[in-house]
Amino acid sequence: MRLTASIMLGALAIAIDYTMKFTGAKEVVSAPWKALFPQLGFLKFDLDGIPLFCAMAFFGLAAGGLASAILGLGIFVRAPHLFGLVGGSMKALAEFSTLTGAYLSAKAGVKRHRLAACISLALLTRVLVMMGANMVVMPCVYGMPVQVALSLLPFIALFNVIQGSITVLLGLSVAEAVARRAPHVIPEDAPFPRWRGVLSSRPSLTRGA
Repeated sequence: MRLTASIMLGALAIAIDYTMKFTGAKEVVSAPWKALFPQLGFLKFDLDGIPLFCAMAFFGLAAGGLASAILGLGIFVRAPHLFGLVGGSMKALAEFSTLTGAYLSAKAGVKRHRLAACISLALLTRVLVMMGANMVVMPCVYGMPVQVALSLLPFIALFNVIQGSITVLLGLSVAEAVARRAPHVIPEDAPFPRWRGVLSSRPSLTRGA
């Protein structure tokens, strides 16, 4: 069940990515960013991370990792060349690092300020990982001077904060909606029940309630 769910949610992420790409939705939602930072116009906002977050929230970090890898492969298939491989790998890494931070916050069992802890650790992990990855990719793949790459890191960090927030906040919203309407589909050991109630002041629901 976990394997099937991971593959399905990874495929859903690909469907979202392709739909936003070919309808021009990515360009529309990313237009303000491109206008402000034209040198980083290749960075696009999307909703791909939502099903990946749900994979992790319901079936564990390994499921989230598999779904992220499937999304990365789907992006590479759409652009089967070096830049497509790099783009797919970087997208998969960015989303998986976000899931890792959120997962660690759930495993820590924080009782107070759970939403803040989840978002903060998810974003911190994503930003640190992607800053390191970009410092390898930009000079080695795109031939960008190291000093130029360093000067762009604050803006790359800002992008990842915004995109990571989209993934976590909307992912939690979808996970909460599923938990309220279909709690029977959530495994007993799923990470998500540890976060129950972070989006509202309603009391947590026990499984099967």
